[in-house]
Amino acid sequence: MKKIVLAIGLVVSVTKTTAQTITFEDLNLTPNSGWNGSDLTGFFTSNSQIFTNVYYPDFGGYWGNGWGYSNKTDITTAGYTNELSSFAGSGSNSANYAICYSSAYLDFGVERIVTSADFTNNTFAGISMRDGDAYGKQFGSVNGANGLPDGTNGEDFFRLNIIGRDADSLVTDTIVFYLADFRFADNALDYIQNTWQNVNLSSLGEIRYLSFELESSDVSGGYLNTPAYFAMDNLNLSSAGIVEKELTVSVYPNPSTDFISLGNQTGVVRILSLDGKLQLEKVISANEQISTSELNSGTYLLELQSNEGTGRVAFVKN
Repeated sequence: MKKIVLAIGLVVSVTKTTAQTITFEDLNLTPNSGWNGSDLTGFFTSNSQIFTNVYYPDFGGYWGNGWGYSNKTDITTAGYTNELSSFAGSGSNSANYAICYSSAYLDFGVERIVTSADFTNNTFAGISMRDGDAYGKQFGSVNGANGLPDGTNGEDFFRLNIIGRDADSLVTDTIVFYLADFRFADNALDYIQNTWQNVNLSSLGEIRYLSFELESSDVSGGYLNTPAYFAMDNLNLSSAGIVEKELTVSVYPNPSTDFISLGNQTGVVRILSLDGKLQLEKVISANEQISTSELNSGTYLLELQSNEGTGRVAFVKN
């Protein structure tokens, strides 16, 4: 894990009238560039929301899963080197947008109502489905990438499952969005999404966690042959409850080695890995030191719940 210094205070402020749109325009990018986690920070934040990322430095480095962001406009270059472009050629009425690889989730810290978001394909996946490549089939063909019949009869699909979970991690609902659909009796209706589509997510209800999973008709050995990417923009949230006061959380030292402190803040502390697994939970008093000696090196999320509200921050354990 690359050693970095973080000074992040994430503010969670929830009232009945609060609405928020995460547009990714607060992320600084030079023109026609993107971020896939190669700096090994393990996450980025936009509008105070944490987006986790897994990047492996082995074999020259490669994106493992989770979120990236981009303003790339390339809709013509095929292959994984173009994994950070949207097939729409831009963000949804903006420059920046998020790209997800493989699977990911969002933890809002408190229950929120997610009203909608915009989705489309990324260029790597879009061109693979349109033309086929060494691993993925051409959608609509009766044959797989190996040139042999694959049993689909050309009725291919690539879909995104958007799953809401409440504070107890129980599923509230699942919304299915088709990034490509070739199952129509009339082939003229077959499509691969290359424009941004707004998806209503309000039926998910009040949720703390939002998960994203991809499915394709083109699989081998249980793994997708279709490049497992999608693009997202304009994530619209509204509050599900009332918190009396905003709560900003700061961790010292950061990075840490054996302990951390939250200063004079008190409440219930939960430390989670970037994949959402609980590592530690305890009640702390003011200026109490929290041992991190048993944590593996890496980036973690810390959540503090107190009588004043809820706050979250990321920190690094060396």
